[in-house]
Amino acid sequence: MRNKKIITGIGMMAVMMAVATGCSNTSNAVSTEETTTVAESTMSEEERVLSDYKTYGMQKDPIPGIIELVKAYQYAKVNADARRMYNVFGRSDEDGLADLQAKLTDEAKVYESFDDTVTYVTKGYEDNSYVVFISSNVKFHDIDTKAPMLTWAYVKEEPKDAFYMVETDKLTDEERQYVEDVSKSEDIIALDAQMRKDLATAVTSDIQLGTLYSIWVQNASTNESGAAVETSEQPTETTVEESTVESITETSKEEANVSISETKSGN
Repeated sequence: MRNKKIITGIGMMAVMMAVATGCSNTSNAVSTEETTTVAESTMSEEERVLSDYKTYGMQKDPIPGIIELVKAYQYAKVNADARRMYNVFGRSDEDGLADLQAKLTDEAKVYESFDDTVTYVTKGYEDNSYVVFISSNVKFHDIDTKAPMLTWAYVKEEPKDAFYMVETDKLTDEERQYVEDVSKSEDIIALDAQMRKDLATAVTSDIQLGTLYSIWVQNASTNESGAAVETSEQPTETTVEESTVESITETSKEEANVSISETKSGN
């Protein structure tokens, strides 16, 4: 269903992303015996050196229009605003809008706010497009500790100064490969490592947040297992969020140096 891809249209890296259907009653499931760990980056050393940050020139909050676009996405998520979410993805139709509204309403019971959001931007595969990595601290209802979250979006500008996110299933193979290449740049590897470290600290310091994270990982793993037994006549919709959940450890404690250039405007 297309509305599912809209709601999960931002890709995920080292993230804490709640699944609304499994997290609304997590406060009743807290166990002090439960151990929660957080995924390290699984990139090999060879993959880590494939790209260099100088090639992509990641910049911190360089384009006001993209900053506002991300704010609109987060507002729609927190306030269950399906129409605004459609606008974020450049859609003005009504197809699937009611279903999306129902899903957002459920998710709004979990998400309280996105704070300390920063966008890291570089040029996209084609002219007037951008790869955007988004770091935020997510506040969930009834949980005191905020969870670091790193996501990405592919953004296009059409016409000038009019930005919209591209749904992940609408990306071309070339665009997907380009995003993958950017994700292997030094800047993003360092940022991802730091976010994972911060998330590990957060989930181990707050048992409710740790429980929420464990439920999300379990749900995502169940979705992946279910997809594996589907026949070709019953295709599944695997989103970026579902497919990037990895086995989790908390062994990496090395400091990560993020070398993101700050600019006022431009590419």
